[in-house]
Amino acid sequence: MADIIPFKGVRYNPEKIKAISKIVTPPYDVISEEEQSELYRRSQYNIVRMLLGKDLPGDNDKENKYTRAKNYLKAWQKNGVLKKDAEASIYINLQEFKLDGKQKRRIGFIALLKLEEFDTKKSSIYPHENTLSAPKEDRAKLIYAIEANLGPVFAIFEDRDRSISDILRKQMLSKPLVNIVDSHGIRNKFWQVPDKKIIDALCSSMKNKKIFIADGHHRYEVGLWFNKFKKGPKYGYILTYFTDLLGDGLVVLPYHRLIGGVGEGLKPSPTDLKKHFTTKALGSKKDLKAFLGKAKPSEARFVIYAQKHFTGLMFKDKKDLDVTIAKNLIIEPLKNFFIDFTKDLDYAIKEVNKGKFSFAILVNPVKITEIRDIAFLGRRMPQKSTYFYPKALTGLVINVF
Repeated sequence: MADIIPFKGVRYNPEKIKAISKIVTPPYDVISEEEQSELYRRSQYNIVRMLLGKDLPGDNDKENKYTRAKNYLKAWQKNGVLKKDAEASIYINLQEFKLDGKQKRRIGFIALLKLEEFDTKKSSIYPHENTLSAPKEDRAKLIYAIEANLGPVFAIFEDRDRSISDILRKQMLSKPLVNIVDSHGIRNKFWQVPDKKIIDALCSSMKNKKIFIADGHHRYEVGLWFNKFKKGPKYGYILTYFTDLLGDGLVVLPYHRLIGGVGEGLKPSPTDLKKHFTTKALGSKKDLKAFLGKAKPSEARFVIYAQKHFTGLMFKDKKDLDVTIAKNLIIEPLKNFFIDFTKDLDYAIKEVNKGKFSFAILVNPVKITEIRDIAFLGRRMPQKSTYFYPKALTGLVINVF
């Protein structure tokens, strides 16, 4: 059973911080160096200074971005920039945005989730992606230094009877505490709910839910480690944003692959590709979108972009995810390559044209039901298979142990 509890959130004090939009950030793992610098410039209190601090010349074991994060947290609490709520609460976050010309809204709530080991027979919490050691080491150093959850894990559940949605919508009739447009054009509204009856009803409704992690696998696994390391009840929970699988605003964008370092032209060669795929020459980006959009449920489709040409690939009778097929049949046979990922089609094309990458593999988004089914089977997808959009903001509320 999913065990969630309210908590006394630590939030930016509106008496000290008038422009909340200047201190919030996306999750740490989607912040580029350029955006990191812009967030630094935006405010001396931007949470990026704790979440994703800069490495500085002369850093050592005693003075580094992790110790600076600890000092920021202590100082901002002391001077009243950050203030702990008096009552244990859950928090609601509504995100409104446009995608492909359509207005969408995603309702989520933030609470603490009891950490459980991943076990398909016993656990109610399921991962869907593999993790890497370097990001876990980074997040472990941060949580060890500051003893706080800054950004929430992003988790998904199914609200088939709409009971949770009904609870949340009733609480959203009041004026939100925060109403901002973030740097990516997403409107975020935020409410605090301290009412014990409402909280009890929400916690009770969540108890029979199976949950899978959308974003935050590294943070979740670090949370498990830290709980074992510290061995205290307050460390047994992690800050989590929950949203409904069946809701209108849950969007998964495609995560295109950029492959570099394989020399001139495309390797494997078009001849090699024809061993596995039916190929089709495409004339333009418009043709690309039409080609990908016609994929049947039993068929995987990709587009290879190289040397300013688009080539469509079709794989019949697929028994696995598109991204897994691409990994196994296109990427893994290569030698001496490097890889990057982007949700931005135009960026992928531009980077290949600049010669930074040898070719791009342009893909369809993974269906949310495919992600759910893989998670519940106890399997994991390749790294960077999914891009959930929009991201849950960091800085609306944090959990200090």
